[in-house]
Amino acid sequence: MYIGKVKVSNEWESLEDLIQAQVDGQSSFEFADSTTYQLQGEGPIGVRMASASSKPDSDDEGERIFGTQVAIYEKDSGTLYVKAEQNSPNGQLLKISQLG
Repeated sequence: MYIGKVKVSNEWESLEDLIQAQVDGQSSFEFADSTTYQLQGEGPIGVRMASASSKPDSDDEGERIFGTQVAIYEKDSGTLYVKAEQNSPNGQLLKISQLG
């Protein structure tokens, strides 16, 4: 099930917060336990993702997807933070879908 698409900045931000703010009808969105999500980049640069108890300090933390690569995510005890690897005039987008 497709959830939506968010614009990712070059600063670490909670993906749940971005979905709540940018996707119509998702103002109370939370990742569900025991559910798998697909995250797909859309844009000219890479996206970094880090599940952590607090906002990452380093620009190089977490995993990286580039272009239209896909990452699979299952909620854990941390918050999923995302950031674009650099500012992009056209924006870096991330599509979120629920797989199961």
